[in-house]
Amino acid sequence: MKKIILHLLFISFMLYGTLVKANDAEGSGHDVGFSVGPNFALTDLGGANKIGSPFLRDVDFKATRFCISAFYRYNVNKFFAVRANLMYGMIKADDQNTNGKPPRTENGVYKAPDDSWFRARRNLNFETHIFEFQAMAEVNLKKYLHDAGSGSKDRWAPYIGGGLGFFYFNPYTKLDGAKVKLRPLGTEGQTLNGGKPYKNFQFDLIAMVGVKYNVTERFSIAVEGVYHQTFTDYLDDVSGNYINSDQVIALNTQNPTAAILQNRSNVGKYPSNDFNFVEGQYNVNNSTRSATNALDDLKATGKGLQRGDKKDNDQFFHLQVTFSISLGSAGSKFGLGSCGRRNPYHMRFSCPKW
Repeated sequence: MKKIILHLLFISFMLYGTLVKANDAEGSGHDVGFSVGPNFALTDLGGANKIGSPFLRDVDFKATRFCISAFYRYNVNKFFAVRANLMYGMIKADDQNTNGKPPRTENGVYKAPDDSWFRARRNLNFETHIFEFQAMAEVNLKKYLHDAGSGSKDRWAPYIGGGLGFFYFNPYTKLDGAKVKLRPLGTEGQTLNGGKPYKNFQFDLIAMVGVKYNVTERFSIAVEGVYHQTFTDYLDDVSGNYINSDQVIALNTQNPTAAILQNRSNVGKYPSNDFNFVEGQYNVNNSTRSATNALDDLKATGKGLQRGDKKDNDQFFHLQVTFSISLGSAGSKFGLGSCGRRNPYHMRFSCPKW
C-alpha cells in the first residue's frame, strides 16, 4: 500500500506540473475549516470473517470510531492547494467481531478450521486515541476557484492528494472491566532481557480522494476518503508470534498482567483447552489452564506460534465531511500575487504591464 500512496503522490505532482503554469495565481487564497467522520482500523485484529486481507476488504465495521480535524488550506491557484491538519480520532478492533468453524470431524472426516476462526480463537482487542499533525497537498482534477459562487462552473471539483503525518498512539484493552495500557507490558516479549517497548510516536503516508463544492462564495463542503499507511505494526499491540513458554514465565515474573494479556484465547468464543495447539505455549487435552494464571500447564519447551502478521504494517482510514470558510484571495504580500482574480461579477482582471 505504501507503493500505491507514493505513486499517487507522484501522479499528483505530475498533474500539477502539467496543468498549472508556475505564475498563474488565479484562484489563490486561504481557507480554514474542520472535518468529521467515521474512523476504521485496518490491523491484525478484528476485520471480516476471513484471513487478514489488505485495504477495505478487511474492515471491522462493528468497531467503527470517529475522528475530527481542524485545518488551514492555502489555494496556490485553481489547480493546486496545500493544507495543514490537526486530527484527533480513535480506532478500535476486536477479534470477538469475527467468527468461523473450528477444527472438527464430520462423518468421520477431519475438517480444518476456517481461516477466520483463528482470529476468533485469538480473542484479542485494542482501542487507541490518535493525535496527528498532517501536511498534505491537493490537486484539483478540473478548474476550481475556492471563492466562486452561484452560477460558476468553477465552484466544484474532484481532487486527489497526499502527504505525510506524524502521530501519537497508545493502545489499551480492558481486563476485568479496568483499562490496561498494552505498550508497557511487552506482550510479545519486547521488554524481556532489557528490551524496550515499541515507539508510540510514528510517521505515516496519507492518500486522499474527494470532491468539493462551494455552497456560497465563502462556504464550501467536501466529502473525502483519507487513507493512512503507517510505519508500525503495533497500532493494535500485535505483530509477530506468541512468546515461548520460558518467556511466559519470565514475563509473569515481570508483570503477571502482561503474561495473562499476551494470550487470551481460552476466555473467548472457543475456550476449549483442546485448541491450545494454536498458540503453541500450552499442553493440549485435559489441560488445567485458567484465565487468571498464565503459568497453568505450560509446555516445558512450548514454542510460541503465529499471533499476527509482521509482514504488513498497520493502516487506518476515515471517511469525512469537510466544512470550510474562504478567507479571501491571497494578495501580493504572499509572493504569488492576485493576478487573474475574479471580481464578484466573475470578470477576470489582467495584470498591468510596466
